[in-house]
Amino acid sequence: MKKLLYPILAVIVFLGMQTVGGIIMVGMVFIKNPDVFKHLAKTRDPNILLNYIMTGDSLAWTLILTDIASVIILAAMHMIKWKTVFDVKSINWKLGLLAIVGALLGIVYTDILSEFMKLPDEMGDIFSGLATSVVGALSIGVIGPIVEEFIFREALLGFMLRNDWNKWVAITTSALVFGIIHGNLAQIPFAVVVGFIFGLIYYKTGNIVITSILHIINNSFAVWLMYSMGEKAKDASLTEWLGGSAISIGIGIVVGILSFVLLKQFWKKSQAPYWCEQPKLIGQTEEVVESKQPIIETNLNTQDNETVL
Repeated sequence: MKKLLYPILAVIVFLGMQTVGGIIMVGMVFIKNPDVFKHLAKTRDPNILLNYIMTGDSLAWTLILTDIASVIILAAMHMIKWKTVFDVKSINWKLGLLAIVGALLGIVYTDILSEFMKLPDEMGDIFSGLATSVVGALSIGVIGPIVEEFIFREALLGFMLRNDWNKWVAITTSALVFGIIHGNLAQIPFAVVVGFIFGLIYYKTGNIVITSILHIINNSFAVWLMYSMGEKAKDASLTEWLGGSAISIGIGIVVGILSFVLLKQFWKKSQAPYWCEQPKLIGQTEEVVESKQPIIETNLNTQDNETVL
C-alpha cells in the first residue's frame, strides 16, 4: 500500500503547499489593499488581482517558503535519503560530463521542438515579473530548481526506485508528473522530456547533484533572458535566432542525435547506484554461498578420507 500511496501523497503535498501559498498571497493582497475586492466586483478582471500579487517580492518569498515546506513534509515521510541526496563523492565526473553535455543538448532540442508546437504560454507574465528582483530571480533560478529536484527526483522517483518499481515505469511516471504539475501548456511537453532525461541521470547517479546543476543552468538562463530583454523575452524565439525554421530543424536534428548518443554512452558506462541494484546482488550472492558452503566442505572431507585410505 505504501509503495503506491506515497508517490501520490508526494504530489498532493506539493500541490497542497502551492495552494496554501496562493491563498496566503490573496489574503495578503486583500489585507493590504481592501479596495481590490471592489475593483474585482466592478471589472471582473482577474488581472487586477494578479497585478497586486506581482507587486514586490511577496510572491517570490511565498514560493520559496512553500517549496521548503514541501521538502520538510516529504522528509518527515522518509521519502528523502539525506545520506545520498547530495553525495558528490560517489559521482564519476568523466561520465557526469557526458550526462551534462548530453542533457543540455537535449534541452536545446526540446526547446526547438516546443516552439514548433506554438502552445500558449500562460505563465510568461508571472515569470517576467519575478525575474526583475533578486529574490524572484533566486526563487526561479536557484532555489526552485533544487527544491523540484528534491521533490520530483529524490522524493518521487527515488522512493519508487527504492521500493522496487520498474525503472522505466518509475522514470516515465515521474517525468509525466513533472511536466503536468507545471500547469502551463507551453511548458508541459518541454518539462516531460527534460524530466525523463533528468530521471535517467538520477537513476544512474543515485543523487540530485548533476540534475540540480542542469536545472539551475536551464532556469538561470531563462531568468537572465527575462531580466536582460524585459518584455521582449516573451516573444524571444530560438528558431529565429538560429536563422529560421529550416535551419533550426536541421540544427535540432543534429543536436537531438548528439544528445541521444551522449546520454546512451552515459547510461551504458555508468553503474547503477548502490541503493538500487547492488544490495540485491550482494544479498543473492550471500544466499548462494551459504547454500553451497556445506556441499563444498563435505566434498573436501570425502577427498581427505579417500587420500588417507
